[in-house]
Amino acid sequence: MFGGKYKGGLAPLYSRKIKKLREKRQLTQKQLAELSGISESAMRSYELGDRKPKKEVLERIAMALRVRPEYLSAPEFGPRLEFFYTLLENDELYGYTITEVNGQPAIVGGGMTAGITFDSFLKDWKEMKQKLDAKEITREKYEDWKETYDPGYWMSAPDGKSPWTGK
Repeated sequence: MFGGKYKGGLAPLYSRKIKKLREKRQLTQKQLAELSGISESAMRSYELGDRKPKKEVLERIAMALRVRPEYLSAPEFGPRLEFFYTLLENDELYGYTITEVNGQPAIVGGGMTAGITFDSFLKDWKEMKQKLDAKEITREKYEDWKETYDPGYWMSAPDGKSPWTGK
């Protein structure tokens, strides 16, 4: 969506997330760069949206920020049609099926080889939203969950914890 320098004053989503998380973790650009094993100037370029980090670099930044790399690299959808087309483009790949639940269309299925399904993700999300709505958790706890969502099926280290989040 963004090819190099961003237009319209809006930095790419990964850039905004890196900056937001860096500030939340109370790190300077220099500190985050050191934790990620990259130069401070590279970190500045990523935060400004002037450069997009390669996958390996994004993984190191994510680990330093204690989030999943997928959180940083998730696409940003502008018009709703972009989101709709993402679902359409991936329906066969992930096995999505449209059904009805209480008279409303719903996406179900989506078995993935890594052991997580779309259904299980939605159940996890629903549970966290219900906890937030019931004030069992804070907005901050909910946002932390979104940043670090890791069902643990494929990224767990030998100690049973995610290498990204340490949880």
